Amino acid sequence: MNYRIIFSFMLFSLAIIACGSKGGTEQGSPTEAASSEEAGQTTENYLSMKINGVEWKAEREIFGAFHPKGYNKALIIAGSKGANDKNEQSFNLNLYNIDGPGVYDIQTGDPNASVVQMGNWSPENFLYGSMMGYKMKVSVKTASTKPDVIEATFEGELSGNAGDVMKITEGKFYYHE
Repeated sequence: MNYRIIFSFMLFSLAIIACGSKGGTEQGSPTEAASSEEAGQTTENYLSMKINGVEWKAEREIFGAFHPKGYNKALIIAGSKGANDKNEQSFNLNLYNIDGPGVYDIQTGDPNASVVQMGNWSPENFLYGSMMGYKMKVSVKTASTKPDVIEATFEGELSGNAGDVMKITEGKFYYHE
């Protein structure tokens, strides 16, 4: 497999996140608060999940967008963890051609080009999902724009470049710009 293509794809994904971000947020830092419909309380932006049973929480670059300009009715979920260097773990889930809240089952070869991936899990396991393979169930509870407010849960599996599978459970995302 051509690693330049994989690396280019990962850089492209990160560039989309960085260009679309309004500064991102850091876990534990003050953010604009919003009411979560389900919890009925104020909350900060977050992205968390269990990966193979171990909790993973985004620390920075938590970003969401619903129907951003230039995309085909897209919903974007992203966040990263670790040092802001080449080893930073980055997660993104992009749903395309969606109208709003609902349940979306996506997998490798999705006809709408929806995709999910985890980059830089480790030096040996640098890509899960995307062109390696994925199957994910995403439940979008809230999706609005101006301001962007997104709330979703997700679970599924991502195949890795080393031939293993990453199992994601209890995925949760909330974003309010």
